[in-house]
Amino acid sequence: MDNGLVLNIEVDNGMEISGERIDHLLSTSELIQALTQDFSKNSLFPIWRILALAEIPYSGRLKYTQDLVAYVEKTYGTPDGFSITGKNVDLLPCYNAMLVEAFSKLGLADLPEVKNAVNWILKYQVMGRNEVTSWQGAGIKKYGGCMKSTPCFIGIAKTIKALVYFSSVSAFEETRIKETINKGSEYLLQHNLFQRLTKNEPLTNHILDIAYPQSYQLNIIELLDIAFKTNHMNDPRVKSAVDHILSKKTKENFWKINYIYKADGFISFDKKGEKGEWVSYLLDRYLGQIG
Repeated sequence: MDNGLVLNIEVDNGMEISGERIDHLLSTSELIQALTQDFSKNSLFPIWRILALAEIPYSGRLKYTQDLVAYVEKTYGTPDGFSITGKNVDLLPCYNAMLVEAFSKLGLADLPEVKNAVNWILKYQVMGRNEVTSWQGAGIKKYGGCMKSTPCFIGIAKTIKALVYFSSVSAFEETRIKETINKGSEYLLQHNLFQRLTKNEPLTNHILDIAYPQSYQLNIIELLDIAFKTNHMNDPRVKSAVDHILSKKTKENFWKINYIYKADGFISFDKKGEKGEWVSYLLDRYLGQIG
């Protein structure tokens, strides 16, 4: 087991961890070494790296992460939120949300850029069908139907996930965020987390993928994380997702990943064909909430 996952488990279990042990686990993690051995300004490399590092507790202690945070702030932060080009007109709900989540996990939820991004969500993000946004940025029209009468499910799900993690470490706009999480969670549950409303088919080609960490492709790991964090694992509308996940468990009592997102800078935490230690730990944790 990689020491990055060991650290994650110890944090989740509420263990008291000395600074010396934290530094040891970080410095001996092969995953951390892979994530910090190179850097590129090309494409969205910095985004995939900061999303990955944010999944490992205390990775913010690393100089690589600190430099990366500064670069992402400067390059993608705008007065409206996080944009994939650094221009506010190109803001996309999914990327804005993913970076809010990452900064929150890194303990940086109160940075101005993060609050700008959260304010954008509260002001402009739709949470249901036939809602109208006043946002006029060209990005959501150029890159996809983010805010059409049937809004992008990926954008809504990633936004709710971001707000869940943000609200766990910040009291900023607490009441409005709680209301938004509740409304968005209900929208996800109406879809049984992953299905179309009109027929019991997956909403996207990748929504049932077992993969980690997150990428642009929303998957069932993220959706179950939302259900877990919002205490909805026992909701009957989560059962279809749970049944699907249980059907993918191996005879040896673990899960394997079945998809790796291809993008410059993206690194999967588990390897195809091998025991998925990260996804197995996460899924066992989520399923453990079911009573």
